[in-house]
Amino acid sequence: MRTLSLNVGFFVCAFATAACSGPIGPIAGGALEGNQQPWPQQWEFADDCENVLLQTNSADPYSVTLWGVSIGKNFYVASSDQATKWATNLDNDPAIILGIEGNLYAGAAQRVADPTEIAEVLEKYSLKYDFYLEESEEGKGVIYRLNPEPE
Repeated sequence: MRTLSLNVGFFVCAFATAACSGPIGPIAGGALEGNQQPWPQQWEFADDCENVLLQTNSADPYSVTLWGVSIGKNFYVASSDQATKWATNLDNDPAIILGIEGNLYAGAAQRVADPTEIAEVLEKYSLKYDFYLEESEEGKGVIYRLNPEPE
């Protein structure tokens, strides 16, 4: 009987999670919901936000909870694994929706390749999240600069 109760509880939780639009913690979700806002000129307001939401794959929305950092007029997200589903989605379709505290910003992701910019972003990540990249992990990750949608 206890096993049946646990199984039913698991399926109820799984269904409730699947019915939600955005991600719940580390569990990916679908389309983000919130207030559509124009792309900001500066991102200082996001400096105090630990997590942001990122939606990829316009045709079949896929959203995740990530860390993000701002540097001047730019906002960045990163992954220690280039093969994550959201990073793979961006390779096929750079369109994104960034969710911060209930507000949504439509844009496009651009992979960062410049070593100077990468070093600056990693430094900002380390200061904000007390995060330090191991030398053995240096070539495995990916950083994206988020830009406004082209007009």
